[in-house]
Amino acid sequence: MTTVRHLFYWLILFGFFATFSTPLIANENKFIQLIASLDEPRGLCIDIRGHRDRVKVNRPLVLHTCKRGIWNLDEQFDVNAFKVGLLKMPAYHVCAQRAHGKQKKFIILGSCGNRRALWVFKDDRLKLAEQPKLCLTAGPGPSQLTRGGKRLPSRHVSRLLLISPCKSELGKRQKWKLTDIN
Repeated sequence: MTTVRHLFYWLILFGFFATFSTPLIANENKFIQLIASLDEPRGLCIDIRGHRDRVKVNRPLVLHTCKRGIWNLDEQFDVNAFKVGLLKMPAYHVCAQRAHGKQKKFIILGSCGNRRALWVFKDDRLKLAEQPKLCLTAGPGPSQLTRGGKRLPSRHVSRLLLISPCKSELGKRQKWKLTDIN
């Protein structure tokens, strides 16, 4: 428990520094992409619902067609924060974390300075630091065309992003990698 407590205090300090400091190295952002392409050959990346000025930071995160070569601030994660267990979206100064209450199977955005925002990346899986038997998981079933995907030639798709027990049979839906944003 002492290790978790020390890690939490360090996380608060880092979260403060990472939130209010200017990056020293440009473009230290990456996509968090599902390793398996499933039904989307362009790849599926963690994404905030909405687009540009209509981004919905108060809604659960989803998986979405990776947006290479177009506006993609709603899919970018800070690499330096990732190295210390935070899934920080620098354009919005928030971190991905497990929702609470009835919504606890979803991932939401919130303060980078709380325990729910801490993750462990091991064996290509993203696990909750406080509950390491729970993994970030692509939702079941086929991806669905997004609103924009229905009307634009890009045909982007999305699917749910969930917290589920880590299981070998879910490996294709639970293994992740950092990839370039371009």
